Amino acid sequence: MVTIKAFPINKVKLPLFWKFAIAISLTVLLFGTLNLLFIRHQVYRTFEAQIERNGLSIASITAEQITDHLLYNEIAALNNHLQKTKSVVHDIKYLMVISPDNQVIAHTFNSDPPQSLINANQLNGGLTSGIKIIHSLSRNDTIIRDFATPILEKRLGTLRIGFSEHTIQQRLEEASRMFIFLVFGLLIFGLIAAFFLSYIISEPLKKMSYQVSKINLSSLESRDYGIDLDTNNKLLKLKNLFNMTDEIDVLGNSFNQMLFRLNLAYIELERTRESLSHTEKLASVGTLAAGLAHEINNPLTGISNCIRRISDKPENIEQNREYFNMMNEAISKISKVVKGLLDFSRKHEMNFSRINIIRHIENSLSLINFQVQQAGIILKRDYELNEIYINGSPNHLEQVFINLLLNSVDSIQEKKATDPSFKGKITIKLKTEGQSVKIEFIDNGIGLSPDKIKLIFEPFFTEKKARPGTGLGLTVSYDIIRNHNGQITGANEDDGGFRITIILPQPDKQENTNNNDATGAF
Repeated sequence: MVTIKAFPINKVKLPLFWKFAIAISLTVLLFGTLNLLFIRHQVYRTFEAQIERNGLSIASITAEQITDHLLYNEIAALNNHLQKTKSVVHDIKYLMVISPDNQVIAHTFNSDPPQSLINANQLNGGLTSGIKIIHSLSRNDTIIRDFATPILEKRLGTLRIGFSEHTIQQRLEEASRMFIFLVFGLLIFGLIAAFFLSYIISEPLKKMSYQVSKINLSSLESRDYGIDLDTNNKLLKLKNLFNMTDEIDVLGNSFNQMLFRLNLAYIELERTRESLSHTEKLASVGTLAAGLAHEINNPLTGISNCIRRISDKPENIEQNREYFNMMNEAISKISKVVKGLLDFSRKHEMNFSRINIIRHIENSLSLINFQVQQAGIILKRDYELNEIYINGSPNHLEQVFINLLLNSVDSIQEKKATDPSFKGKITIKLKTEGQSVKIEFIDNGIGLSPDKIKLIFEPFFTEKKARPGTGLGLTVSYDIIRNHNGQITGANEDDGGFRITIILPQPDKQENTNNNDATGAF
């Protein structure tokens, strides 16, 4: 089989006005040409019939008038009569009388007529009249229509009269010029109409095209969309003189309604997205609760012991002062843990500020510290600097970090279920690359099959066995990173495990002096 490769065809952009103009011009010109040919033919046929009637009538009358001159052989009077007839009828080019033996008896030529003209229209076989068309004898005449009439039944000869069609040609030319003038007038009017039609059609379409080109999430959110069909443009107002609408108005209204429905769908989608994000966060809170309970129980046990010992020896002021300090530390620890959990679980708006990303990675680690210790996972930090700043929403980024860390813990737990001696490890790498910050979460868990990697950011995709998930963690994380103008990708490690890479834009370094975020607290 031979495969034919299709080559791309470059399309030529042709504005609507030129399409109308070409269509109208071709229509008018074709219509005008056909009508011009038809009119010329019909007018010529009309004039032709008229000149034949006039020619035969004049020839018949003249033949009767010159009969007596021929009978009495009055040649001079005959010539005078012929000249007089020619002078009265301007379309007559010549007159001549030919004898029965084909000799010229009288004529109106300045010299003897040519023999070819004499022989051009002979009445043979009893014809009562004859008409022949003779081509131009001079430059000024185009066609001569020669009429032959017998004189006294041809016993005295034949009268020949030549009528010029010069007048007919002039009238045809005048009629043609007038018609051509009308056609060009119609063409100009058509081009004006084409401009008007193309304008009232293309202007709303241009507005629609402009609105479509600038529609994005920000325009939907600000409701900066739609086209105004009630314009102040005078040309567009002309079509509304009779308070009538057309398909363009219907299309414009439908377009505005579509954008309105799109805005409603966007608002509903945003609400759904926020709801899914918060639902996933609450699901993570349930996972963190066991570890946080442990973090709270230990200080509570210490406080309980301190209270018991104070009760045993209330008079020992030095000992009691030491126990009070220990109780304050335990209460502070509990308060910090509870505050961290409440702050994480609370629904936050995505408000961007300049933050030290390391601090919020550490906040996330503190919330999953129990799960990491309980699974016996080694946690390694590889930070390029102690302070790296970005513009971000702290609570939302902490949600991303917790999702990724919990996924790594679950992946290691599943691998450990098949190999109890397996030692899990999570590595967090953080470094700057140009104007970006690169964050990597690397674990040595079970990883994913290559065909499933492309699905990890799809809603409700999950393959967890150790702890069934909602399948929304990475989807929500993807949306959060995208709203930070960043990128998030996943890939298997060559030696086993999985790597999630996040790239976030970094603000200008000159802004480092104006830091509103607490730094280096880990």
